[in-house]
Amino acid sequence: MKRYLSIAVVLAAICLSGSDYLINLAVVVGLYSLPALGLALLWGYTGQISLGHAAFYGLGAYGSALLSMRLGISPWLSILIAMALVGVICKGIGWLVFRLHGHLLAMATLGMGIIVHIGLVEMHWLTGGPNGLIGVPPLSFFGWELISSTQVLPFIWLACLLALHCSENLIRSGKGLAIRTVGESEMAATSLGVNVSGLKQAILVLSGLFAAASGALYAHYIGYLSPGPFDVGFSIKLLLMVAIGGFAQIWGVVFGVLFVTVLGELLKPLGGYDIVVFGVLLVGVILYCPNGLLQLAAVRMPIKKMLAARGGES
Repeated sequence: MKRYLSIAVVLAAICLSGSDYLINLAVVVGLYSLPALGLALLWGYTGQISLGHAAFYGLGAYGSALLSMRLGISPWLSILIAMALVGVICKGIGWLVFRLHGHLLAMATLGMGIIVHIGLVEMHWLTGGPNGLIGVPPLSFFGWELISSTQVLPFIWLACLLALHCSENLIRSGKGLAIRTVGESEMAATSLGVNVSGLKQAILVLSGLFAAASGALYAHYIGYLSPGPFDVGFSIKLLLMVAIGGFAQIWGVVFGVLFVTVLGELLKPLGGYDIVVFGVLLVGVILYCPNGLLQLAAVRMPIKKMLAARGGES
């Protein structure tokens, strides 16, 4: 409960600050936390790596935008429908790709992400191609259109906190024990009677729902969509966010998202080459900080205190 209250206080302070930059940054962190959280459940706990999460994010965005633009459906309802459609897609993808393991699974999900991105670019008649979609209707609350970042921020973070709460309860439940067992050893999980294939597919569906919800919220917040934000580079950023926060750390995901988002702001002068920095950082974190930067700091602090105490004794 303290964590939720702390986040609420920080968000309230950001809104009261009147700083458009900080408010936009908080919105972006909230949007990215949803797909990153889903990836943490899939990779950190279930042990199934995915390089195609940007595809679910993009499908949710375009699905909700097209439903509201072409069919005149309420944005809130279009978000739910888009999430359901992405969930069905994830179920089918899971049935196919979870027959693979290790680098083969990573390559399969990478290929899926590339296919979706190419589809968004080439299907001009549906997605607008590189020119994108213009005029995505904004969200509304009792007839009040949510246009500014300050208006959208509470709804995005409400969805984010709800996802964090559900994920935390899931991991602490009996099903969470089965999920961690699958991540440690699928053979051991099978011997204990766990439906490994079904469980991995269920987590992929949940992960896809989080990503689709974020993408749909992004679409109605921005009001314009183009294929650029949904390429493989975004999937790599999500992997880095999860790695920095700690693969099996639900709340560490928020820290990882904040870290990468701020770093991305600092790397803007590099343009498209920032992905090189993100890739190198991802490799470094996986090799030298497999438990995330927060865990590394937690380990080093007691060591420093111990060394300082020994220095005082001498």
